[in-house]
Amino acid sequence: MVAEPPSELIEVAESYVSVKVLDMSRVDLDVYRFDYDLTFAALLMHGDGTVFHRYGGRDVHEPTDWNDLGGLTALLRTTLDEFAAHEAGDLDPEHQPRQVIDLPPLAKKRERDPKLRASCVHCHTVHETLHRVAVEAGTVTEDTKWVYPPPARIGVALDHHDQAVIASVVPDSLASAAGLRAGDRLLRVGVQPRVLTIADLSFALHEAPPDAHELELAWQRGDERIEDTLELPDGWKRGTVAEYTWRPYKWGLSPAPGFGGPFLPPADLRKLGLPEDTHAFRVQYLVTWGEKAHRGRAVQRAGLRQGDVILSFDGRDDFTSPAEFHTWVRLTKRAGDEVEVVYLRNGKRGSFRYRLPE
Repeated sequence: MVAEPPSELIEVAESYVSVKVLDMSRVDLDVYRFDYDLTFAALLMHGDGTVFHRYGGRDVHEPTDWNDLGGLTALLRTTLDEFAAHEAGDLDPEHQPRQVIDLPPLAKKRERDPKLRASCVHCHTVHETLHRVAVEAGTVTEDTKWVYPPPARIGVALDHHDQAVIASVVPDSLASAAGLRAGDRLLRVGVQPRVLTIADLSFALHEAPPDAHELELAWQRGDERIEDTLELPDGWKRGTVAEYTWRPYKWGLSPAPGFGGPFLPPADLRKLGLPEDTHAFRVQYLVTWGEKAHRGRAVQRAGLRQGDVILSFDGRDDFTSPAEFHTWVRLTKRAGDEVEVVYLRNGKRGSFRYRLPE
């Protein structure tokens, strides 16, 4: 169902030139930087390439939890003032209009591969493509896959309606050590000169280096403006498997199991004589097609068959969803690691070992 937007939103939106991007292949990724995994993302920017704010966010629970028409309306209105101030001043050198001489990575990939020329490149494939470029360049590290850290990574939760306001601070967290408290209003974080949304904060954290360093920030507490630094330890960007499960980016990471399928409901577990709290899933497919066909063939040669019920993988029998299983393998294992798979076939248990392919 399509709802009519509020009149306030329609009115303020008339001051903007709205552009909907349907194909990312020729978008300058040096200018249009945002979390490409999001269900919805918007950039509020000047024609010279200056991005004032990013809008959109999500977590593992709800893809649109941070999208609010009232909040978007307020953001659009506030950004008009920033636009006017930007127009009145001299352009910052880093925001001078630029000419893109070379094609961004997505367009290069599409031009090299004739099979891709007739298709468009969606936002959710951008992280995967950039990862492949980094793999080819040999610049991939354990930290590069951890993109756009959520506020929880530094120990804060933001207010859903006024996203610059801190709703709570985790005790003994990085934010707590910096002096942040519930009720504080974030003003500036790292490269983001003014924070108004969760996407602004996430972008600032994304742009910060993954090693130990001090991140400059400023916030408002009552009538007082406070400036300090956030002490970030080495590897601070690395999060948990659970918070990564929603990301399409995970499908482009390696290694992968080479198979997958749905978890069994209680009724199916009972038929197999398994306790209802068993976390088992049925092999619905083996990846024996396309450029990743070697993954499915490797586990097939080891003994897995379509229809087998997986009881445990590398000693774990507590996966709660297919997304968690696939994310865990990609984030915690390395290509060449040997794993044991325990399965159920025709009422009989079996097991085999195989090495995870690249």
